[in-house]
Amino acid sequence: MQNGCRTALIEGHTNTITASDITPDRKHLATVSLDHTLKVWAAAKANEVASLPSTSPLNCVTFDPEGYLLAAGCWDGSIIVWNWLQNHIQASLCGHRRSVRSLSFSPSSSMLCSGSMSGEVRVWSTSTSTCVGCFQAHCGTTEKLTFLEEGSMLLSAGSDHTLQLWSGGLGRSVASLKSDECEFEPPQKKKKLTSEAAALCVAIDGDYAAVGYHGDGIKLFRVDSGEKMWVSADLSASVHCLLWVHLDPEQSKPELLLSGGSDKCLRLWRKTEGEEGMLEGLIHLKTFGVQKESILAVEQNSTVLATASDDFTIALWPLKDLTENSSIKVSAVLRGHQGGVTCMAFSPDGSQLLSGGKDKALMLWNPDPFQAALLKSFPHCHRDWITDCAWTPDCTISSSNDGRLCFWDLETGSCLREISWRNPLSSVCCVGPHVIAGCSEGTLHVWKWHDKTEICHISAHKEKINYCRPVPNTVPEKETKPEELTVFTASDDGSVQLWKPLQVEHLHAFLGHSGAVHGVAQKGGVPEFLTVSEDGSLRCWKTDTAANLKGPISALCFSKDGDFLLVGYESGLLELWQNNSVVEHKQVSDGPITAACSMPDSQFAVTYMNTMVVDVWKMVWNQQYSKACLVKVKSHKQIHPTIRLFYSSMLIGVTNLGHMCDVTSEDQDQWGSSCSVWSQSVNVLSVVRNDEKSVWLTGEGGEDGSLGFFFGMGSSTEIATSFCSVTMKFSDEKEKVEKKQSTITAMTVDQEFVVCGDDEGNMWFNQHPDISSWSKRKPVHLDRISELKLTDSVIISASYDRTLKLWDRNTKKQVGMFVCGGPVLFLELNPRKPSELVCADGQGKLYFLSWKD
Repeated sequence: MQNGCRTALIEGHTNTITASDITPDRKHLATVSLDHTLKVWAAAKANEVASLPSTSPLNCVTFDPEGYLLAAGCWDGSIIVWNWLQNHIQASLCGHRRSVRSLSFSPSSSMLCSGSMSGEVRVWSTSTSTCVGCFQAHCGTTEKLTFLEEGSMLLSAGSDHTLQLWSGGLGRSVASLKSDECEFEPPQKKKKLTSEAAALCVAIDGDYAAVGYHGDGIKLFRVDSGEKMWVSADLSASVHCLLWVHLDPEQSKPELLLSGGSDKCLRLWRKTEGEEGMLEGLIHLKTFGVQKESILAVEQNSTVLATASDDFTIALWPLKDLTENSSIKVSAVLRGHQGGVTCMAFSPDGSQLLSGGKDKALMLWNPDPFQAALLKSFPHCHRDWITDCAWTPDCTISSSNDGRLCFWDLETGSCLREISWRNPLSSVCCVGPHVIAGCSEGTLHVWKWHDKTEICHISAHKEKINYCRPVPNTVPEKETKPEELTVFTASDDGSVQLWKPLQVEHLHAFLGHSGAVHGVAQKGGVPEFLTVSEDGSLRCWKTDTAANLKGPISALCFSKDGDFLLVGYESGLLELWQNNSVVEHKQVSDGPITAACSMPDSQFAVTYMNTMVVDVWKMVWNQQYSKACLVKVKSHKQIHPTIRLFYSSMLIGVTNLGHMCDVTSEDQDQWGSSCSVWSQSVNVLSVVRNDEKSVWLTGEGGEDGSLGFFFGMGSSTEIATSFCSVTMKFSDEKEKVEKKQSTITAMTVDQEFVVCGDDEGNMWFNQHPDISSWSKRKPVHLDRISELKLTDSVIISASYDRTLKLWDRNTKKQVGMFVCGGPVLFLELNPRKPSELVCADGQGKLYFLSWKD
């Protein structure tokens, strides 16, 4: 602070840092972020000393007066109390219904106060982890809490521009200070109010977005800047649906906005422009309607406007009447549903209208104002409310809370096929032969609707999916391949996710909302979209965000039991995976991770390119909260760069020159702690586990192969006497003269069976009964073979030609193949289930594969 110079820059989180706090002794700093992590840093050395993952983005953090407890406030309304020195979650406090924005410990640490977006303040006993008090402090968010007078008083600051002074434990109001008047007034506890109205729907017209709110009318925003341009006056009804109305099919920019809401009315609005022709806002033209309950949906074709209501009806209105000087009269009211109409969809040519409702029925209508009639009815086609309906070139689709997708032939009235799921399906879309649906448990499902083939089921969110739609192609001249299909999913968990479901690939997570995302609207012709949330906000996002910001994968290894997978990246990021999803991630280095291996007691050894250090990380698993955490337990300095690690009753490192040493030894050059048999002569290709105490090492030295065996008997083992090797000749002197052999790039061994691969895609192996004789090199790939693995029944080969192939171990015939997106660089078998593997390609993608013998 003396000279104003920055002393350290820490790349600590992968998303926005929302809050920080420092211990009373100023030795440690805590940070929380939207990346779901809470981290503690040593202030002097600027290094991470502890980390805790969360299931929710984090807003605020505070140390207790003694500095060993941390409290963090979450988006989901919960509070985590963490003893960071012991890496133990002391409590998870639940009670707030909105996001927690402020926290404060009492001076004695016996009480913790928390404030939320709704203005509510709760008082917690830290010893019993129970709520001992709750009161409404503000009409907006409780932004700050601080104990005064040794804990006898509590000061709160809110977004309603007031400071409130409360008795520390009882929540009795003592005084109120308004920022604009600066005088005390008789204190009053506020009625419980939400800080902002929830946004329910959005409609985009070019550079402008109209947003409908719960009980708070309509607001108009400029998309590029987020500027609020206009707010409706004296409209307290909830707005459930909005539609920019195109009176003429050739009209590029509509002038009229239609809104429908809880007051049973439809309202028509027209754009107003200023002196320079710039849009200033909307002017209310007229209010109309004939339906007797809330308006739930609006749709239009080229001639009519259809409005669906909770009074079981659909009203049809001529588009030509939606002008300033015309009176609007309903053309027809379609009656037939026995429950509220929840969804509508015009056919592609606009000649038919399909509707679904709370009565579990689908109905097909003629929407012509002069011949409006019910064409067909499909009663009891579902067992619960119909949530969505859509047209495809071949049939129509309906989804329901009963968990079923039904495909209908409207001509015959028959159900062509049915796809069932155990949870209610909340959103559905159809692209070509594929039907994609989101459900109430947060899973994204993909089927082929023609034969009901299940493509995949992706755990996309932790809560209900409200929106599932394909991303439009914004570059018309670019041909989109079917397998490149990309979809949005928006959820009650406050996030929007971007997926390539046919490749089971997660592209990006859009985090920023602190409440459920209720609506998504795409901007025409540009890679952008808008979202509205119950947190009251409208946000604009770009879809062309880089899919992989982590960089290429540089290390892979399974845990000893095969339950977890550790992934290292060239960016210095470590990820821990379980059941095909990330359960922990940690930035451990500013340079590439070069090697990793598993160790006993849920530990992993990791080394890096930029620092000659091997760190040992312990995985701590919290079964109650299904959370994992990587904690550094040891760090060993090395005198040579380490490119491979393996554990065989002791931790061994292999340098880039083939030198092997005891990683834990303080003097790695002494004879008992190192082995130089392969030093500067053999390039190590792979490490293959034989049993708990021994491993095979394979390598290449010129045109010959090398096979080594290491046997360890604990930390006292002398490495130089524990390793032996043999050189394998693959060609005689005559062949060497006639033709220069290609370079060996991969090798593996299982008992007496050895398989090799080279940089031209050839594979060969030794033959029985003479195991020193070799088969001819057989071309099996179009490019370099990068990895070889053996199981009891198959040989597995991976190559730079992007393919992974399976070969019968006995007949040597190909029995399977998988194509990756880039060159296959790494391949690991699950030690507990050899029929499961993980491979990584040059694009930074992971593939989890399995097969049946």
